[in-house]
Amino acid sequence: MATAKELVEGMPVMFNSARAKGYNRNIQLNLTGTEAGTWWLEIKDQKCTVHPGKLDNAKLMLEMDSTDFSNYFTGKVHPMDLVRSKKMKFTGPMTEGIAFNAIWNIPVVPQA
Repeated sequence: MATAKELVEGMPVMFNSARAKGYNRNIQLNLTGTEAGTWWLEIKDQKCTVHPGKLDNAKLMLEMDSTDFSNYFTGKVHPMDLVRSKKMKFTGPMTEGIAFNAIWNIPVVPQA
């Protein structure tokens, strides 16, 4: 299984550029837990670039445990389940959080 860091660094591969038309944002990712780390995403002109560290002027900030992040980006858990359980926290407009969830090609893992 991929680490949270590997998943973050692989986000440009999972990025769905067609769904991101007109979506130009800087997004801060703050992961806690066993694989804690901070990165920021630059989404511009239908491209996604990952940068290490903190960005002070991000329009949207996502905070969550690294295990929950890994489960989200491997399709093991639906993002709305994480939001409802307060395991995924967005700081910024709710519409930004909804748009964030829509721009990734996340695999769907069948539920047993």
